[in-house]
Amino acid sequence: MKEHVTQKHSNWWKGPENLCPALEKDIRTDVVIVGGGFTGLYTALNLRKAGVEVVILEREYAGSAASGRNSGYVDGLIGKDYPSLLKLNKPERAKELCAFAKTSVESLEQFIKEHQIDCEYIGNGNINAAVHPKQIKRLKLLEEAGKGLELHFKFLDQQAMLERGIPPTFVAGIHDPVGGTLNPGKLVARVRQLAIDAGVKLYENSPVVRIQAGKPIRVETARGVVTADQAVLATNAFTMQLGYKKRFMSPIWAGMFESAPLTQEQRERLKWPGKEGLYTAHEKLESYRLTERGTLIAGGKFVKIPYGFQLDNLSQPKMAAQIEQVFRWRFPELADLDLATFWGGWIGIPLDFMPGIGQIGKNGNLHYGMGYAGHGVPQTLLVGEILAENVQGKQHPLGHVLQRRTFPIPPEPFKWLVSNMVDFGLGLVDRGVDKALAGK
Repeated sequence: MKEHVTQKHSNWWKGPENLCPALEKDIRTDVVIVGGGFTGLYTALNLRKAGVEVVILEREYAGSAASGRNSGYVDGLIGKDYPSLLKLNKPERAKELCAFAKTSVESLEQFIKEHQIDCEYIGNGNINAAVHPKQIKRLKLLEEAGKGLELHFKFLDQQAMLERGIPPTFVAGIHDPVGGTLNPGKLVARVRQLAIDAGVKLYENSPVVRIQAGKPIRVETARGVVTADQAVLATNAFTMQLGYKKRFMSPIWAGMFESAPLTQEQRERLKWPGKEGLYTAHEKLESYRLTERGTLIAGGKFVKIPYGFQLDNLSQPKMAAQIEQVFRWRFPELADLDLATFWGGWIGIPLDFMPGIGQIGKNGNLHYGMGYAGHGVPQTLLVGEILAENVQGKQHPLGHVLQRRTFPIPPEPFKWLVSNMVDFGLGLVDRGVDKALAGK
């Protein structure tokens, strides 16, 4: 296998042709939002609907981080998995959280339809798939959890998977009809333009260097300062670099491949006509999906855990080689397919794998929404609505759902040690399955 160079940007979204100008003066506004990904853009759009003046400060270009680099899954999961959700919560609370996640998906589908966004959305749901009969027990536990949560899961045995045209490596699955897949680059590009058209003042290439709490609040960049009544941190994994919420979540770096376009003959070999998103029934899941441009996206399983909060862009040739090796095991029928490009980025993982919304400081004018644990494509839309209401001193009907007691992540060096121990432990479980698969 060749050594892969880690791209700085994803193939989904390399940025707009014309960047918005950087902030090079001191300005005053009603609300300043730090971060131009989905959370920041959706929050700004909702504030503009209410006539609020909004400034967004983005360190690079809108959607340059997780919003434009993710694998494009739209799913109804919240938390680590559905069985864990039931174990850690009372049934009614677990159902409330699932309803929030499902509403997030439905809201995104409505948003796409309302604004006629061509983001290649395929609403055929997603399949949690077993790669070995040993994993069918996990699927049965998932099926039982779905019944307890009143979700419409469908168990697919090997014959049912083959009838759907799912590649034969995947021997069974649970189909969740909620959601599907899309092109996150096309979505974030359109949301960015909608925000600009709505009158949001977007400053790109404007990294924030300091936030001074107070009334008003001051947000400083290298060449200018924004003074505002309210501020919103929409910086997800990068929030800790600004000195906030260091104990709420752990940043991890995850990578993915995009293949070269499949030939017609390769497509016929592969089948997979419904283009459902696939993720495996491992503790550290693998994910696979087809795109509308005729390529295949592969990722998951391997992550980079930083010491502290040194979230620099990383080159990960070893991770790329590991992901490619697993891909070759799963798709022997595509041995002649080139995995052409590799990229990745930082995401935020809270201990309970659920996003958090709240306020920081005694003044109550610094708000945040973060920690989507890989489910941000749909959930950021609803979080943006809630944040916009919170900023205005109002109560969103679903604003209470994510309020909970959270357990702090340990400080360094314990964070790094514990995170790596958990990662290693989960990997041990998976290696048992993969070892059995290799020896079959």
